[in-house]
Amino acid sequence: MLFSAVVWGQDEIQTKLGAEPGPYFVGLPVTIQLTAAGLSERSVPEVEVESDNDVLRWTLVATNPTSIRFNNNGRIASQTKYDFVFRFTASRPGQWEIGPFVIKDGSLRKRVDAVKINFEEVPTTDEMQIHLRVPEGPFFPEQRVPVEIEWWYAGDLANTGVSISSPLFDTFKFEDEKPTNVREALLPIDTAEGSVDLQATVREEEVDGKRFRVFRAKRTMIPDRVGTFTIDPIQVTIRHRVIGRRQRRDDSGFGFGFIDRVEKYVKSIEAFRAVGEPKTIVIGGFPKAGQPESFSGAVGKGFSIDVTADRTVVRVGDPIRLNVRLRGSGNLKGASLPPLSADGGMDPKRFRLPSGDIPGQLGEDEKTFSVAVRVEDESVSEIPSIAYSWFDTDAKQYRTARSAPIALRVMPADMISAEDVVSASPDPSSEGAGESVGSNSGPATETVAAQKRYSLSGADLAIESNPAELLSTATQSVSPVIVQTGAYLTGIAMVLLALVDRRRSQADPIAAQRRRVASEQTAAIVAAAGKPQRQGANEVAAALRALLASQPEFERASTEALIGQCEALVYQPVSEGNDSLSPDLVEQAKQLAIRFRKEAQ
Repeated sequence: MLFSAVVWGQDEIQTKLGAEPGPYFVGLPVTIQLTAAGLSERSVPEVEVESDNDVLRWTLVATNPTSIRFNNNGRIASQTKYDFVFRFTASRPGQWEIGPFVIKDGSLRKRVDAVKINFEEVPTTDEMQIHLRVPEGPFFPEQRVPVEIEWWYAGDLANTGVSISSPLFDTFKFEDEKPTNVREALLPIDTAEGSVDLQATVREEEVDGKRFRVFRAKRTMIPDRVGTFTIDPIQVTIRHRVIGRRQRRDDSGFGFGFIDRVEKYVKSIEAFRAVGEPKTIVIGGFPKAGQPESFSGAVGKGFSIDVTADRTVVRVGDPIRLNVRLRGSGNLKGASLPPLSADGGMDPKRFRLPSGDIPGQLGEDEKTFSVAVRVEDESVSEIPSIAYSWFDTDAKQYRTARSAPIALRVMPADMISAEDVVSASPDPSSEGAGESVGSNSGPATETVAAQKRYSLSGADLAIESNPAELLSTATQSVSPVIVQTGAYLTGIAMVLLALVDRRRSQADPIAAQRRRVASEQTAAIVAAAGKPQRQGANEVAAALRALLASQPEFERASTEALIGQCEALVYQPVSEGNDSLSPDLVEQAKQLAIRFRKEAQ
């Protein structure tokens, strides 16, 4: 039955293939529309063009679905019709086959036979010129190369279609600025991926008594491979519709006779083309000699690097968040951060550095990276300058920029000594047991006492199976009714706890973590009140850092200002006396922690 359904579905697919009215010319795209009805509505079907003809270049412009309702033996049914719109361009004159096409809809396949279209040669004209201007190379991978296109035309622009193409546009990557004013001139460029409209400036030039309109547009070429490339000339082709006029007699109606009208119609279509000059593009590799360790593929000029740290007073092992900002004229979009240890940067023996690629955030004219490092050596006094190297395409050499060093104060890590360990109070009975063994005290005595205290000699380890015994205590019997009631109440309590736990688990884990941190640090701040000034300020600063780490974007300025006040108290010279921490400072920190908790709701 499945096989029969598939075959029936193939027979029900109806297709129609059509092209825009001719004539058709070399270099001008032809719109081909393939319409298919009877396809499923579960997914969008796909279409492939089975053609190995290198003369034709094509692209799928649009896939337009339309829902159709019809009467099927008294029942209203519906199906989806798809219009697949293609654009085909021929590079040489002749009769060429377009297709065949294969429609794929899940497991269904429908093949549509090819059609033959005759493409005519287009004559050249001295009314038009086309120029492609590329700076003198060689160029380098990821370099931004400005390319200019100029189209000169001395004819009438009315009823004229323009198509500009170059193999260069399909050889490398290009970046284009979006048109800022579509009411001004737009220059259409045909590429393998479709048509691109470029914002163009317009001026007038007079050559040999002819007045030309000159349209000038720019693109940015980005080479992505090394080699020497011979590029065929750029071409521009125009299609001009010759408009004719004829008289037409129409009935005016209402018995007033006939009225003669002048009707416009397309009398003929003329096509002309202009050809530019071939180009040779040389893309060279980066020289290996003198390549800095901090070079990561940046190409351009005027790069700079700026590094800031979120704190400058730390303990060994504390994380330091570094914000690295890159600026420059070049490939910022693809710029990556080199190793922080490159070219005399941060010593891996003294800093714990990140590994792997670090993602960056691209801004308008900069790219920023955020990375965490840790100090491993108490003797570190600064974050050294970070190197960033790039290849200067004008000077054809490497250049290196460095950030300014950042002074650090590194304290030893908090260590837990034996005196900080709190143990349970000794068991008085054990002391008596130890003394009863003998007058000598020591490890042997303690071992004997421990053995006596945990001895299982004489214990009854039999498994009891009598229900009456299991439901009773050693002192008195318990009524089975009480046990059953207690079991039911325990079950109900567990269900209620499960409901509460379910609500807790469905809550936002990030918000819950933030609330937990806020509660813990609020308690820590309250506990710091009344302590010696230096100790209390250190604990308040640690609590504020934890709050800021849990919610980096909230109250950052006020929190950092309060941390600075605490650090000033921690690191001020030792004074006489033992003043307690200011209650005002504790209250400010407490109110700030409360705001953090409210924000986490």
